[in-house]
Amino acid sequence: MKNYFRSVFLTLGIASVSHFACNQEGKDVWQATLLTPASGVIPNQYIVQFKQAVMHDYKVDQVAKSRQESAQLAQVKLNFFKAKLAAILEGCGIPEQAVNSYYSELFYGIAATLDQNQLNCLLHHNSVETIENDMEVHLPDFTVVPGPSGMRAQTTPCGITNAAGPKDGSASSKWIWIVDTGIDLDHPDLNVETNPAYAKSFASGQNTPDDCHGHGTHCAGIAAAKDNSIGVVGVSAGARVVPVRVLNCQGSGQTSWILNGLNHVAANDEPGDVVNMSLGGYWGANCSSQSSYVTALTNLSNSGTRIAIAAGNSSDNASYYTPACINASNIHTIASMTCAKAWSSFSNYGIPPTDWIATGSSVYSTYKKGGYATLSGTSMASPHVAGIMHYLQSAPVQNGSVTNGGATYKIASIQ
Repeated sequence: MKNYFRSVFLTLGIASVSHFACNQEGKDVWQATLLTPASGVIPNQYIVQFKQAVMHDYKVDQVAKSRQESAQLAQVKLNFFKAKLAAILEGCGIPEQAVNSYYSELFYGIAATLDQNQLNCLLHHNSVETIENDMEVHLPDFTVVPGPSGMRAQTTPCGITNAAGPKDGSASSKWIWIVDTGIDLDHPDLNVETNPAYAKSFASGQNTPDDCHGHGTHCAGIAAAKDNSIGVVGVSAGARVVPVRVLNCQGSGQTSWILNGLNHVAANDEPGDVVNMSLGGYWGANCSSQSSYVTALTNLSNSGTRIAIAAGNSSDNASYYTPACINASNIHTIASMTCAKAWSSFSNYGIPPTDWIATGSSVYSTYKKGGYATLSGTSMASPHVAGIMHYLQSAPVQNGSVTNGGATYKIASIQ
């Protein structure tokens, strides 16, 4: 939900490319682009994107025939990338323990703790494309209306009806990856993938993908709660949902954790899988330029995985919010409407980048500790579309529209 990261103002100061002689024999004169957010900066922590050419001699003839083979090939590529990077890091005096994460699926990069000399060396290394500060991100407080105590007979929330659901998604081999606060692993109303090879936490110090916040579980239920006579039912009912935890119990995290989660999805997904990202932050002008976040999501969408993204809750133009601002063939940014198909006052707007609208006001769904709750936000609109795309194995179908500010937003539906 985009205003979740409202405290992180990502208005960038982008360093211009200048002529600076690299003090390395045989290197071209070069200065990489430096992206610096206005706030939320984690001192001395950076995300470095390397040029594709750093892996120019990486060759692979095998095509993955399963998720297991895909993960194995990803590990081979990662090992090769680490070996290629060793000389660059050593040349800049960067010890292995300074590297917090390696990224080799959606772009070639690292998250690392660097001093000024190490940063300057990388900035002037002609294998480096961009460097940006890692940032803190936070989910702000929001109101949770708990559901009734004890299990009750299944209801079909209005958002599911507005999307022309529910439909049976339980037989599909394709997964819905919930990149969020995790998922309640033993919620009776969810078909959760618990294999630790896939269900992962990238929240530092919290190794379980079990949801101790509630937000991720709520999104999972909207997309895929079971059709089982209890609680609620989701759009693609019973679809397998995979927790990729990138925020901690307090709803806080870092850009690098989110990138870890996306890199993990890319190493294990299949064409036809869906990713739901009900998170994001204010970026400002040039929202979709050069950042690692933009590169990662664009490349993931190009691989055949469809991505649903919340437009944000700041009653503002979605083109200033990341990842809502990103436009690609399989990326769908979702605004919010009410049960009565009227515009939600909190929703971000703008066409582009907004592609669809779905119900996000007063949405009842699954919650942590086996419970249920009502939440509002474009975070709730987005997983409706994730469920639609999972069931259809395509973009949504339009079924009506909502007009706001002179623009017409297509209501996302299964039929």
